[in-house]
Amino acid sequence: MEGFPGTTTSNEFLPSCLSSDFQVLLLRTNLRLSRSTTDKLHFADWLLDVGHGKDIDVKGTIPFDTNMHVPDPETLIHHIYPNIDCVVPPPSYFLDRIILAARNSDIDDLNRAILDLFPGQETTFYSAESVETDPGVFSQSHHIPTVYLRSIEASGLPPGELHLKHGCPLILLRNLAPARGLCNGTRLILKRATGHVLEVQILGGQHDGEISFIPRIGLLPSNQAGFTFQLHRRQFPICLAFALTINKAQGQSVHYIGIDLRKPVFAHGQLYVALSRATSHKHVKVVLASTTCKNRLCNVVYPEIFDMVGDC
Repeated sequence: MEGFPGTTTSNEFLPSCLSSDFQVLLLRTNLRLSRSTTDKLHFADWLLDVGHGKDIDVKGTIPFDTNMHVPDPETLIHHIYPNIDCVVPPPSYFLDRIILAARNSDIDDLNRAILDLFPGQETTFYSAESVETDPGVFSQSHHIPTVYLRSIEASGLPPGELHLKHGCPLILLRNLAPARGLCNGTRLILKRATGHVLEVQILGGQHDGEISFIPRIGLLPSNQAGFTFQLHRRQFPICLAFALTINKAQGQSVHYIGIDLRKPVFAHGQLYVALSRATSHKHVKVVLASTTCKNRLCNVVYPEIFDMVGDC
């Protein structure tokens, strides 16, 4: 760029001429929490400490209220979903409660366990797979077993074998009709299922209670890395939502939250996101690995991020 008017070869940052017109707004208040009671005030202050990484020891853990601890996943399920094995609950039941975990594999295990407890007859919907291969890499694409293709679990894809029951909670994985409330992350309740379309009721938000229909659509994984072929899956773009990953739960607000931390969080801010879905420590239950200290949680925070914000 040397020699052109108005350019520089220096690596020094040049502030914009608009900088003086910007105002820095610092987000310091958790609007999910009302400070009307001492209990909620204490929880709100503790959440701020979690978010800022205070009281972290050399092992990367922080103290928490031991009343939040439960011994195993089965106890966690019955705390968050009481009597779920007795009768199909109304949609409002699922609006106020959810279980979170950091990893997809843990979520799959929890959803499977809760679905087994859930009353009603289970129906399985199998996906239709097709593949495209790179020339010269794997030309015998038609020899890939269908069972193997359906077993592939990739980011952004619904299961190849989708197990559902009437009345179970679901989450939408694609933006189908945003104007009608069918967006990626929308929670739903299954009302009726056929081989080609699902009748669902929207759970929460502006379109709460509205009935919609979800068709099978063609889907591609968000990341094809690790495959010698490109996978195409035709399936309903939904997953069970008894349990969700912490990242998928951003934007959700509930009264009762369960957190499976047998495998601890691994990314910045995940613990804060999980804990802040609820409004009181009395409504939060956490299960830890048997080798973990029962009064400490793993928290991943990079304090230098907050130092950079302060310098601004």
